Amino acid sequence: MCKSIAKWWQPADFVSRPTGRFVELDWLRILAFGLLVFYHTGMLYTQNWGFHFKSAYLSTEIENLMLLLSPWRMGLIWFISGAALSCLLQKSPLPQFLMSRTVKILLPLLVGVWFVVPIQLYAQMQQEVGLSLSYIEFYIAFFDLSHPLFAQYQAGIWPHVDVNHLWYLRSLWQFTLLLVLMIPVLQSRWLHKGIARFLNLPVFWVYLGLLVPLCVLKLSWPSDTFRYPMGFIFLLYGFLLVHHRAFFASLAQHWHILLGLFVLGYLGVVWGYQSIWLDSQNLQWQITSMDMFYTAQRLLGVMTMLALAMRFLTRTHPILNKLNGWVFPFYIFHQSVIIGLAYYFSPLQLGPWLEPTLIIVMTFGLCALACWGLSYVALLRPLFGMKIGKVESTLKHKEPLLFHAKFRKWIGIIVVIPIAIQIL
Repeated sequence: MCKSIAKWWQPADFVSRPTGRFVELDWLRILAFGLLVFYHTGMLYTQNWGFHFKSAYLSTEIENLMLLLSPWRMGLIWFISGAALSCLLQKSPLPQFLMSRTVKILLPLLVGVWFVVPIQLYAQMQQEVGLSLSYIEFYIAFFDLSHPLFAQYQAGIWPHVDVNHLWYLRSLWQFTLLLVLMIPVLQSRWLHKGIARFLNLPVFWVYLGLLVPLCVLKLSWPSDTFRYPMGFIFLLYGFLLVHHRAFFASLAQHWHILLGLFVLGYLGVVWGYQSIWLDSQNLQWQITSMDMFYTAQRLLGVMTMLALAMRFLTRTHPILNKLNGWVFPFYIFHQSVIIGLAYYFSPLQLGPWLEPTLIIVMTFGLCALACWGLSYVALLRPLFGMKIGKVESTLKHKEPLLFHAKFRKWIGIIVVIPIAIQIL
């Protein structure tokens, strides 16, 4: 993930500077986003957890299995995102970095909320209030921001035009701006010297030190919006720790201990969920204690996954670059495909085993097919976060202006200005 260190970034000499791609994080990024298919498919069947659409086969048992992923899945994605941003900042001047990240993030977000996410709202409204409209008729109405059909669905970037699962992209752009403002502190030698000393402590104390900010935020932040400060903390951890290879080496050394503690933590979370969170008669101190335990499991899960990656995902493969290029569009499509399939299968009464199996298999297949198709259409690739790559070189002589890098960036900036203003 890191290839070089730009001259303007001069961390302390004692920081172990990466000399090549962080292959382990590349693999982990692919796996983390792949797990979202299983997680969001599971959300169709949870009895007590809200989602845009629900299957007829609801279950409380599936929630216990979901708790294996729920605490740490987004924390891991944010950590990897922070590491990637840190490495990208080393390779580009700050203005170029801001321009490229703005287009890279907000252009797919703009396309996603208008052309990918609406199927989720259609399925949700069909289930909740019933619609006599076909999807085409619904979609035409969707472009009318004052349409009375959506009077009860007024939440989003624009009225009823919501981000749904693409909230990650919105937050990623916002967090990127915050990181840029913090650059004078984040690149300071005294900070990295302090981090290096901190990482020399035993693993337990390192874990405890990383846990304290999360617990403080959890105690002081409303639960329904805690995912935002939590995400920024993990993004910050990835941004700073990617330059300290000793941290990852220590995790790899203790992977078996971390894995054992993670399994015990999972059992504790399941017990607490069943006996405390689902019981409305419990006292506040019991709920708060369970919140702290769940927060500890968040961090433990992220560290365990990093440790397993550093221990077992150390080899590169020719398919790695292709899969990495597919992660972004795969993420954009996956939840709409899941909900679209669930809506289509709902009247067929396929049963509690066949239905989710088909949804998972077909989601992977359809998303992979979409990514494969996009790889051959240069004009569409940037709309879904993919690089133009080799297709650009074959077409540049035919459309020199259209495929000129600076022209594309400025067009991208102009296109994303409306959504950037709305998000800010």
